[in-house]
Amino acid sequence: MATTTGMITNTGITPATTVIINIDNDNLSFSSNVVYHIYVWNTIFSKALIYAGSLNINANTSQILSFNIAGNSAYEVQFLVTGNAPTDTVITVFGTDSSGNVIPHQRVLQSELTFIAQLNP
Repeated sequence: MATTTGMITNTGITPATTVIINIDNDNLSFSSNVVYHIYVWNTIFSKALIYAGSLNINANTSQILSFNIAGNSAYEVQFLVTGNAPTDTVITVFGTDSSGNVIPHQRVLQSELTFIAQLNP
């Protein structure tokens, strides 16, 4: 089943310029496949897919992905993890400012991801 961060507001004194996705496959035997979609809103009404990709995460390895989201008023990241042990793949998402500092209120841990029926197109 797919998951989402939900819509994350990206306004205020220090908006995020980058979204960091940490993907950790804790399974010792099986790889997993992760499909991700990143959407942004440059206005409150206009949702746009700006990044989409798929990667294989080998057993007991991690990937850190970084994407530019500067200038957008909100963003959302959706995931679909498949494989023999998809629940062993842990994903976290962090918004960072132009200096690379994590913005605490723009972080989504694995336990905070929301299940959705499918990835949006």
